[in-house]
Amino acid sequence: MKITIKLFYITFLLLTILSCGHKENVFDKSKWSQKIDGFYQYREEMVEDLMSNHLRKGMSYKELQNLLGEPENYTDLEENTIAYGIMEDYGWNIDPVETKTLRIELTKDSLVSGYKIIHWKN
Repeated sequence: MKITIKLFYITFLLLTILSCGHKENVFDKSKWSQKIDGFYQYREEMVEDLMSNHLRKGMSYKELQNLLGEPENYTDLEENTIAYGIMEDYGWNIDPVETKTLRIELTKDSLVSGYKIIHWKN
């Protein structure tokens, strides 16, 4: 009887630990664009699938815009670079303490030449 109870608790503990982790979803254009209380709730969960299966070098700016919508306007970006905010965490502060941004580099012909996630943490 004691072994059964211990086995139950160990199984429950393992399932609890394994269920906690980074959630990843497939890219969905409508969820990508959805803002809730000023934040993009679903972008962080979808960005890996987006980069692996949807973004590709050589895409035109128009294709990119149809896929992701209008990019955000960051004043510190280099020329021919656009960005989409993925995540912002303010903690208990008025200023962000952590951000993730998808930066996409374009050629002079407005074709995607590269993309990466920029992760900043204070």
